[in-house]
This record gives sequence, structure tokens and C-alpha cells, in this order.
Amino acid sequence: MFAIVVSLGVLLLACLSLYLGAWISRHLPEEHRVYEAQKSAQFGISMMATLAALVLGFMVTSARATFDRANDDIVGVATSTLLLDRAFSGYGSETAPIREDLRAFLARATARVAPDGEMEKIVFRLPQTSLSIITRLQQKILDLRPTTEAQWWFQHRALECSAELARERILTSEHEKSSEPLPLLVVVTAWIVLIFLGMGAFAMHNASVRIVLFCAALAFSGSIFLVMELEAPYTGLLRVSGMPLQQAAMELGSP
Repeated sequence: MFAIVVSLGVLLLACLSLYLGAWISRHLPEEHRVYEAQKSAQFGISMMATLAALVLGFMVTSARATFDRANDDIVGVATSTLLLDRAFSGYGSETAPIREDLRAFLARATARVAPDGEMEKIVFRLPQTSLSIITRLQQKILDLRPTTEAQWWFQHRALECSAELARERILTSEHEKSSEPLPLLVVVTAWIVLIFLGMGAFAMHNASVRIVLFCAALAFSGSIFLVMELEAPYTGLLRVSGMPLQQAAMELGSP
């Protein structure tokens, strides 16, 4: 919701800047509105628009990387949980209580995923509680007393998977944080305002031109929306899927 409000605010500022530029144009001295002056001003505006478009492109790319990392975190936690459960299954029936604890660990995450796979809340926040559960699992793994070479191998495999699960759980918390600094969004918004202020002052003013400029403002505000949405992969309108967690929960406990 916050991303929608901000992007609509950028769109409104761009439109207001366009009309303010048109008002300034009517009060400019004649020598400021000659063809040569308009061409020079439009050249500078084009340079600023190109710079803003490049920066927005980099921001969208960075935000998409954040979104993809969050999706990879979900898949990684689900995969490590399944591999850990398979290691317990291979060890033998002695690990049945540990597998129950593993189900409880995954249930904490799947409880926040809707039946259709959409995230209802932030699934992974601070990892202290989850890490405590994983530490207890590792202690129980170490308490196992393997009697065969196969059990010894599965015990060590379970320790490796649990260590990887702990690492991925920490990464889910770190990757949740936005990587786009707020001052950068403010600067880009200021550029957009200046671009449309200049276009309003030095462009022709008829219905066709205004429609085109409105579409340009819509594109800029849409880019801001995409950046903010992709930077909030658990809470925005564009969310990562929780289906991997649900599928892992369905597979857990099978022989």
C-alpha cells in the first residue's frame, strides 16, 4: 500500500510540475521562448531524463535481485528442511522425536502462508527463535549413538544439513532489509519534478502533447512502484510464493 501511495504522489508531483511549467512559460520574456532557447533547454531536459531513466533502470534491476534472493531463501529453507528430514529417515526410527521438532520448525513458517501459496505476513523476521530450535535439533543429533556405518554417515549428513539450514535462516532475515536508500528515491523524484517542470515550460501545450507527457509521468511513477514493491518481497502486492514451504511441509514425515 505504501508503494502505491508513493508512486501516486510521484505521478501527482509530475503533473503539477507540468502545469507549473506551463504557467512559468506564459510569464517568460520573449527572448527566453525563441526556438534556439527552447532547443537548448530541451537538450538539457533530455540529458536529465536519460540520467533518471538509467538510474531507475539500475534501481529496478537491484530491486529485482532482492526479490529473487528472497525467493531463493524460501526455496533454500524448504530444500534444506527436506534434506534434513531425509537424513533422519535414513538414520532410523530413533530420530522420530527429532523429526517432530523439525515439523514444528517448518510449521512456524507455513502458518503464515495462505492456502493458495501467497504470503499473508512476513514469514521470516529475526532468526533468534528459529536458530534456537535448530541448535536444539543439532544437540539431539549429536546425542545420537550410531551403531553402523550407515547411521554414522546419516548423522554427519544431518549435521551438515542443519548447519546449512541455520545459515539460510540467517540470510532470510538479512535479505528482508531494503537495499535501496531512501535519499536515492528522493533524488530521483526531484529529477522527475525538474524534468516535467522543464517540459511544461518549453514544450507545446495541446491535448496530444499533454497525453504523451502524462504517459511518461505514469511510466516514471510505475518504475518507482516496481522498485518499492520488489524491495518488499514479503509484504507488497508482488510477493514471493510460499508454495515451496507448503510442499516441504506435505513431504515431511513420509517414510
